[in-house]
Amino acid sequence: MQKSEKGTENSLNKISELDSILNNLSEYYSKLKNEEISREEIFDSLYLVLKEEKNWEHPLDFWSLTIEYKKALKLLSDFDFKILKNTVETSGEIIPKDLLMNYKVRIKSKGLIWIIHKYDVDPFPSNPHAHLIESGIKLDLSNGKCFNKKELVYTLKERDLLFIRQKAEEKKFVLPEIER
Repeated sequence: MQKSEKGTENSLNKISELDSILNNLSEYYSKLKNEEISREEIFDSLYLVLKEEKNWEHPLDFWSLTIEYKKALKLLSDFDFKILKNTVETSGEIIPKDLLMNYKVRIKSKGLIWIIHKYDVDPFPSNPHAHLIESGIKLDLSNGKCFNKKELVYTLKERDLLFIRQKAEEKKFVLPEIER
């Protein structure tokens, strides 16, 4: 076996291991919480828990993770999976396409899914703020500024920010004052 084939085989084995961990965690937390916790929700929750620590810029960075099942289980032991259901759907056109790496395929018929959680450990850029998980973007709910890591990458149009805020308020979120 050549060196590049061995590297590819190792990568595929690692992905397979992570995939198995996601499936097992989904099964475990679904039973524990007595409700369906999907594999995708497990992926999103691990991404949210680890992205700052691992300095990830994009969810695809997850697949470089080396972790054991027990460690992943412990990381999610206090995670509130309900935050993944607190979403606001918007048109995919409110963020420039070049910021949404490989996003087009996943949102073709749906639009963007923003996740807002009340008790995010990182209050940047606002408290609360919204996550566009697939692209690593955080939305400041006070002014519409979008950040990748802590770098300003875009500002939403006011009408788009107001739409997101309206949907969040309908879900009983207390939002920061709008900055003008």
